[in-house]
Amino acid sequence: MESIDFVELYEQYAGELEDFWGRREAHGRFQRSFHLFGLTFTLRSNVAEVLTAVDLALPLYTQIERETDTPQIEIQVVARDGRLSAEPPPEDLMQRITYAGDGDWLALHLGDWGQVHVDLGRGRATAVIAPSLAQRPDLLAQCVLHTLLLNFIIAAGYGMLHASCLERDGHALLLLAPHNTGKSTTALRLALAGWRLLTDSMVFVQSLPRITRISEDFHKAHPQNPRNLRLKNETRLLGFPVGQIKLRADMAAQFPQLRPYLTPEVVRDETKYRLDLQQVAGVSVWETAVTPSRTTLCLMSRHDAPDTRVTAVPQEQVWAAIMRNSLYFDDTAVWQRNLAQLMSFLEDTAVCRLMIGVEGEDVVEKLGAI
Repeated sequence: MESIDFVELYEQYAGELEDFWGRREAHGRFQRSFHLFGLTFTLRSNVAEVLTAVDLALPLYTQIERETDTPQIEIQVVARDGRLSAEPPPEDLMQRITYAGDGDWLALHLGDWGQVHVDLGRGRATAVIAPSLAQRPDLLAQCVLHTLLLNFIIAAGYGMLHASCLERDGHALLLLAPHNTGKSTTALRLALAGWRLLTDSMVFVQSLPRITRISEDFHKAHPQNPRNLRLKNETRLLGFPVGQIKLRADMAAQFPQLRPYLTPEVVRDETKYRLDLQQVAGVSVWETAVTPSRTTLCLMSRHDAPDTRVTAVPQEQVWAAIMRNSLYFDDTAVWQRNLAQLMSFLEDTAVCRLMIGVEGEDVVEKLGAI
């Protein structure tokens, strides 16, 4: 039998073959690779507009230099007609998503606009979405891409705190508090007073070992270390979303000069007002990863007295606050990695209780004195 070119044979009859799974339609012929938090991502799609979601998402993450031999993560987004809705996706799509997960897999149900499956262990995610959603890269970034990126970052071993983070003169200040305690308002007051805002939502902690010269007293006690060197962890802080704050309506009213910059947004069935500080003149935003020279963690609460107070806090209360304001990923192994990073971070971090007074306007002065 004469030899057969199987590729040529397939191409000859491909148009007659049923594409039952939609493989030809779903082929990711458009792709974009990018680096984030030391990870390498590749987004593929059969629709070019989907790649625009990357451009909308990346500015909200702290930028760090590209590292070599980084883990490879694949994300494929397929836009396909069929039983998915042909109607435009609703603006409140984020509020309609159903989430599920167990172990290394996660799933997002986008109602009539698609499904997403994530395998964190293999570093892969696949989304099948309605073409109408593919034409809204802003909603795709908000409802799908951010969720994928953040979960892959956590799975990579970063510690995470739900906290505000600001920096001034090498001093990193973290505000940790339950919802509706005044964390965002306090962060905004500090930003308007000269602090640089990293994030008002998620702080990612990475402990990096480095070699440092030991003190003379330590060397005398340990003469077996002739080079006077030892390993010591230093902390690198990153954030999401960078430079943005969300205020309740009553708090937003306290800053009338910022009204032109406020955008309404539904969060947990409540309308809040998003503020991008990069648009506010005279306010600085912390956009790149920084290793601070000192760090303070403030556990925030409110009290009925008019003045703001800074007091000491027992260690057990510190861990209680961290457990209640940390991961949204209920998995034992991930929690252990998260807490190990945070424990290293706390070794060189000052911790205090910040009790916000009724007026709250003296908080800048009180924190400035720490």
